[in-house]
Amino acid sequence: MKVEIQGLSFSFERKKVLKDISLSIGGGEFLGLMGPNGSGKTTLLRCMMNYLKPEQGAVLVDAKPIHTMSDKDLAQLFAVVPQISQIEFSFTAYEMVMMGRIPHAKSRLSSETKADAMAVRNAMERTNTWQFADRQYASLSGGERQRVIIARALAQHPTILLLDEPTVYLDITGQLEIMDLLRELNREGLTIVAVMHDINLASRYCGRIALLHDGRLESQGTPEEVFTPDNIVRIYDVDVIVRKDPLTNSVSVIPRTATIVSAMHGTRVHVLCGGGTGGAIIIGLRDAGYAPSAGVINVLDSDFELSEDIHIPVVTEVPFAQISDETHRQNLQRVDEAAAIVVTDFPVGPGNLKNLEAAVAALGKGKPVFIMNIETEEKRDFVGGKAKLLIDDLISRGAVKVNGKQDLMAKLAERLGR
Repeated sequence: MKVEIQGLSFSFERKKVLKDISLSIGGGEFLGLMGPNGSGKTTLLRCMMNYLKPEQGAVLVDAKPIHTMSDKDLAQLFAVVPQISQIEFSFTAYEMVMMGRIPHAKSRLSSETKADAMAVRNAMERTNTWQFADRQYASLSGGERQRVIIARALAQHPTILLLDEPTVYLDITGQLEIMDLLRELNREGLTIVAVMHDINLASRYCGRIALLHDGRLESQGTPEEVFTPDNIVRIYDVDVIVRKDPLTNSVSVIPRTATIVSAMHGTRVHVLCGGGTGGAIIIGLRDAGYAPSAGVINVLDSDFELSEDIHIPVVTEVPFAQISDETHRQNLQRVDEAAAIVVTDFPVGPGNLKNLEAAVAALGKGKPVFIMNIETEEKRDFVGGKAKLLIDDLISRGAVKVNGKQDLMAKLAERLGR
């Protein structure tokens, strides 16, 4: 069964909440509706439930508009798990789940049937809630209540399950229990659409993501396609590291800071580094508003990992290989693009000697070159003195000696007028 959202727009009074949303949901999908607060996720879900009438566009199920369906037909098609289920009356868990059978009753006065009782028991056993069927719903924990509400939804025998933040107010154990249950139900063929806030949970459990922002559908696809650093910075205004979780093989998003540097002047500084010597310098440059790049770095190097994590341009070479002519050319291109060059105190061997040659080329083009911790040059020379000769030549021709990150930042600002 296919759900089509076509050009859907909705406003609360004069405020446009949804803006021309088009989205297709295939049978058996597990779709996560994501986005910051106020992006329109819950409103979109309510339009799918036919609780809200869009001002433009439509929601169709197998090409049939839902606004042409009866409430009973919709209730047999969709089941809804709301964010909060506050019940003022003294219902037992069993009675709560039995409410899910109302769409199947022949009339409002119909009594409970054997089919109803079987459907309720199956739903409660499926959600591990049968054990407290006779307990008052109000006496249950948050996780237990949520499982009861999911059982009520399953008792409807829906084709599509719609959930609004199913893990809200639950501790981590409760969150995983609910999400594991939803994944099992999805694997059995139930189509699931869930509004979610937790990016890592959504990435772990959802097969596809629809990312909303300011009422618009900004991105859709697999978690890997949607939860990119650029998308997260743009939509959530949070700087993040995005990696693959080695245990779950899902995207893992690690927030770095909730405020993005707003005073970026964008002056490019190219850092010649490696062996973990560039990390603090690259971070310092970025935090000071510069636009750092790095190279040439081995792809197994910690400087490479950091450069990837903070999304800066980096020239790389394969592990344990000497810098090739092509990679050296790319590095020289980065040198040409930069306003200044920083040479960290990286160990120099035959494989990366060309990094120092790139610094020599930069100086020859009139670019300022800053050399870190000159006093360690002999200790890090593993090419029979060639590195020391190149560094001494750089100093004699005007390269600036710096001692530590703070000294570098001060001399960079002085030289570049920042």
